[in-house]
Amino acid sequence: MLPLANNAAQGEWPAADDAEAIGRKAIAMAKQGDMAAIRLCMDSLAPVRKGEPVAFELPPLEKPADSVAAAAEIVAAVAAGELTPSEAAELAKVIDVYVRAIATKGFDERLTKLEEMTPR
Repeated sequence: MLPLANNAAQGEWPAADDAEAIGRKAIAMAKQGDMAAIRLCMDSLAPVRKGEPVAFELPPLEKPADSVAAAAEIVAAVAAGELTPSEAAELAKVIDVYVRAIATKGFDERLTKLEEMTPR
């Protein structure tokens, strides 16, 4: 059998029972104080968050046009130093996804009404 690194490079992964054995070995090593194994186990059990929650209140978003007020709030918060530019960019992405979902829902509702009105 080839080493794990070679198998992974060839697109092959260990069988489920091999993976379980590897996991058990990592746990055993962690229990013996192996810091690398402890880190591996902890990263699996409690992954590091990529970002921190941002406490920021947005106005209600009920229709796509409401995104203008939300964007204005974000811009004002950046100008006041309450949000970093990267936090603002992430919030803007959230608003964008939400507004697209609202628009898609509205489009779907209008299309369904038109289809119901069309004689068959």
